[in-house]
Amino acid sequence: MKKTAEVAKETTVDIVCDICGKSVVPDAYRALQNNLSEFQDFAVLHASFGYGSSRDGEKVHFDLCEACFETLAEYIEKLKRV
Repeated sequence: MKKTAEVAKETTVDIVCDICGKSVVPDAYRALQNNLSEFQDFAVLHASFGYGSSRDGEKVHFDLCEACFETLAEYIEKLKRV
């Protein structure tokens, strides 16, 4: 006898840039994949604030497209020169 059951499974259906709001996944790739959890062609920025800081224990995560990452990297380089 075959027994069946409905099982809820969470999958990644898109990855959106946290700056511009556009998808970082090419349409052709998304059309071929049901789950995008293995897609890695984008930048990820993580920040963790340590003990004693004003943001103690806070963790921040941003997903960025290449264009927004380049803009952010250029801005950080300018700040370093100031």
